[in-house]
Amino acid sequence: MSVLAVTRREWIGRRNVLLLSLGMGLLQFIGLHLNPDPAQAFDKTSFLAVATGTMYAWAVAALYGATMLSRDLEERRFGFLLNQPLHEAQIFLGKVLAGVGLAFLSGLLACLPPLLLSGFWRQLGMREVGSIMGVWLAGSLVLLLLFHALSIQVRSRSLWLALDLAAWALFFLGVRLLSLRLMAVDGFREMAHLWLGLLIAVSLGLAVAGYLQVSEGRADLQRGHRWVSLTMASTLVLVLLGGWAQVVWTLKHRPAAVQTQARTHGIR
Repeated sequence: MSVLAVTRREWIGRRNVLLLSLGMGLLQFIGLHLNPDPAQAFDKTSFLAVATGTMYAWAVAALYGATMLSRDLEERRFGFLLNQPLHEAQIFLGKVLAGVGLAFLSGLLACLPPLLLSGFWRQLGMREVGSIMGVWLAGSLVLLLLFHALSIQVRSRSLWLALDLAAWALFFLGVRLLSLRLMAVDGFREMAHLWLGLLIAVSLGLAVAGYLQVSEGRADLQRGHRWVSLTMASTLVLVLLGGWAQVVWTLKHRPAAVQTQARTHGIR
């Protein structure tokens, strides 16, 4: 048994999701095909194909992440995988690959009929297609990891939830304050870079937390929650400190005119 075996097992258990997404795509195909105005139908299908595929892929990723391990742990079924000749990393990676792949295929099946109807796919270059697919995959991965961590925290019903709430509250408050400091000096581009860096760093922390929940927590939901809470609290604090250092460096190295404006607004 390997990573692909875990992925295959997850797909077999959740194959109805793919059938549902294909059914949604066919319903869009029928509804748009009956539109008497071809030009209007083309505009609708172009929008619906991208929007529906993206939203459906992300929704599947979030729902999969919320049940990826927490439901098995709560119902005491996770021990089956732990008793197999598998490393904990293979179990976690196999489930993550299954969730991301399931979300991607679901989004593709949901938007495929409208794309075929409108012929919109003929007007897209490889760069545009790659950008759309990249957004699907990146968003699916982040949502899967996030909802996995949240589901572990909520389903365990332990006091560690207080640490989780405090850490996330501190993080969002810190991000808000840092964003306000950059907005006060019209540093919207720097703010976008800050948010992107924070998102990447937090996503890495979620991945580490998920792996530690499997490797150290194993079949114990309470112990797994403890590892998730400690990892995420440490990650959020470190990421916030890194963001603060980035903002201080950015304000220090901005042009002199902007620094004068920053002092006018009370920015240090």
